[in-house]
Amino acid sequence: MTLFIEHQQLKIRRFVDEDKNDFISLVQHPLCMKYSMTGVLSEPQASKFFDTLMHNKKHKMYAIEEAETGLVIGCTGLQDCFIEEDLCIVFTLRLLPEFNQHQDLHPALKQLIEQLSSLHQLPKLQAVVAKKNQFIMQLLADLSFEKIKIVTCRGIDSYLYQTC
Repeated sequence: MTLFIEHQQLKIRRFVDEDKNDFISLVQHPLCMKYSMTGVLSEPQASKFFDTLMHNKKHKMYAIEEAETGLVIGCTGLQDCFIEEDLCIVFTLRLLPEFNQHQDLHPALKQLIEQLSSLHQLPKLQAVVAKKNQFIMQLLADLSFEKIKIVTCRGIDSYLYQTC
């Protein structure tokens, strides 16, 4: 099954080679990566990360594209994350801050969460969010995630969220 979502002005789709420059700009944006476990990536790190994403057979990250311009404004999907000592699969989202309030973000992500759960046969999705990341915490609440507990992920105090 190929995952593709289009909701009015946003598309969520597989990355293609032509997205590399947009992806590098995304993961080098200080506000976009402010609460990321890795922080802002250098150009070589970002390039290597993109190549890894393109060839990852286990989990997929997807491009969030503004349909009108074709600009990749974010990435989302599933990734492995160590929560305390356990390896877990978590939902992740990186978005250019000027698109945080995009009118189509919630409906597109809602569809994505449903498709990811079905595609990967996950009864519930989890997400780990740094305690200071108010935007993502509110977004997850709006997307029917609930805060489960306080966790440490890569040394950062965070919350574990789970779909209801």
